[in-house]
Amino acid sequence: MTGDSILAGNAQALRETASSPALTGVNIIGAAMLGEGSSALPVLARAARWADFDFSELGARSLILARPMADGPDARALLERAADARMRVYVIENGAPRPLRINDLVGSPIADVDAARVRALIAGKRVLITGAGGSIGSELARRIAAMAPSRLSLLDSSEFNLFRISQDLPDAAPVLADIRDAQAMRRWFKRERPEIVFHAAALKQVPLVEMFPSEGVLTNIGGLRNVAEAAQSIGAHLVFVSTDKAVDPSGVMGASKRLGELYCQALDRKGDQRVVSLRLGNVLGSTGSVIPTFEQQLAAGGPLTITDPEVTRFFLSIPQAADALLQAAAIGLSAPTRGVALVIEMGEALPVVELAREVIRLQGLRPDVDVSIVFTGLRPGEKLHEALIGVEEWREPDPAPDVIAVGSPPRGLAELHEAMERLVMLAREGADAEVAREVFDAIAPSVAAPTAAAVAV
Repeated sequence: MTGDSILAGNAQALRETASSPALTGVNIIGAAMLGEGSSALPVLARAARWADFDFSELGARSLILARPMADGPDARALLERAADARMRVYVIENGAPRPLRINDLVGSPIADVDAARVRALIAGKRVLITGAGGSIGSELARRIAAMAPSRLSLLDSSEFNLFRISQDLPDAAPVLADIRDAQAMRRWFKRERPEIVFHAAALKQVPLVEMFPSEGVLTNIGGLRNVAEAAQSIGAHLVFVSTDKAVDPSGVMGASKRLGELYCQALDRKGDQRVVSLRLGNVLGSTGSVIPTFEQQLAAGGPLTITDPEVTRFFLSIPQAADALLQAAAIGLSAPTRGVALVIEMGEALPVVELAREVIRLQGLRPDVDVSIVFTGLRPGEKLHEALIGVEEWREPDPAPDVIAVGSPPRGLAELHEAMERLVMLAREGADAEVAREVFDAIAPSVAAPTAAAVAV
């Protein structure tokens, strides 16, 4: 970075970073004068709130933040100001500038993650992760590997994904197996004997599962049942990764996940082993997420495509998703209330069109001026807006900060088994139309939801 760059931040952050060799000759915008010894770096201007600062008259090509901004809306407002001035934005990390990323702008950090409680849950335990080579599973695996489990088993059906995470974690035990194979699940669970299972394997792409509902059911319902039964057979606790698309679902993917939640809630009420469901929003940077698509479209010169100008989604980063799963495990596996779904408080839903604009601004370009955005219409199975709690659900007392417990009318395990068995049978036959219809029939409430007065907390 050279003199055509500007370093911004408060006095403390500037003192910590201004002497870095990577910032030689960089000008400073500061909230206060720096101490003695920094006079070679002139203070060009001062501002109380960088999101309101006008960079257009400074003639710089780069803005460097001395530290990441804690507040997402402020960071997005600052990026907009910088992009209007045709500036790229960087942030200091490990003493050197790196480009600002979309993860720095959206998603709310999980408040008060109880690291000691999480470590106490994992240390000395045998842990197995399904979908361990995927975006969320691999981040979770890296976190857990650092917490001294007695054994970490990484299960995935993708040879490439399993190879990749095994290269990163050579001390973990790789398991190449498909959750659709019930015998393989029983065999590998009996061999690995995990005490805690994180079930992250799933088909998650709404349009693709809508196109191939039988495949969605075989993985998201049949696969979950195989994993859950294998875990129950050896006395392991299970953490099931669900989605906000399971709330009043409009597509087969969400409906399959909702049926999985109902099944896990019934199992949790039934036995000694805990079965905890956790709903996550859209995970930025995960396989098939919208961000890589936007980046590819931008690299090709645009336009960026969005389904609808009004569509909103809850977003969190891959590290935030891993934090959420570990927090849910630490809380949910010991919580006295059984048969609930846990939901991470993800703040306000963000318009996807704003996300597209941020991707453009990260390159120092102006949305709708340098790069256009076009709208293509909602795809089958998609909704304009997601929710965290369904219409027939209610909120239990929060078990921890930023963690919501959601109750719903209980379903009988025998009834759910029968519905799941029929769906898997139809899916094996490729009866897509029947599968798509019956998965919604299976999640329809069989008993009336309690009144508001009955569940008020």
